[in-house]
Amino acid sequence: MPDSKTSAQKIASLARIELNDEESAKVQTEFDSILNYIHQLDQVEIPDGTEPFFGATESTNAVRRDIVVPSTDREIILQNAPDSDGEFYRVPPVF
Repeated sequence: MPDSKTSAQKIASLARIELNDEESAKVQTEFDSILNYIHQLDQVEIPDGTEPFFGATESTNAVRRDIVVPSTDREIILQNAPDSDGEFYRVPPVF
């Protein structure tokens, strides 16, 4: 298992956040706890033939049906875009 301090610093770097020593120690503790829990789950013996479990109930969304309805015209929406290519919003690259 990788060093949790190194892992916590790597995750903070990827998230583009800076952590002081106190925050870093807290994140390291929480990260270790999560990894230990995942390790426990990994050790669970699952008998052959066990069906996958996807939820506690068989219920579905009872609020409304998912129906496609007309929305606002694309040209009207693109008028609010600072930059577009005529069909989509144009945004700066993320990476």
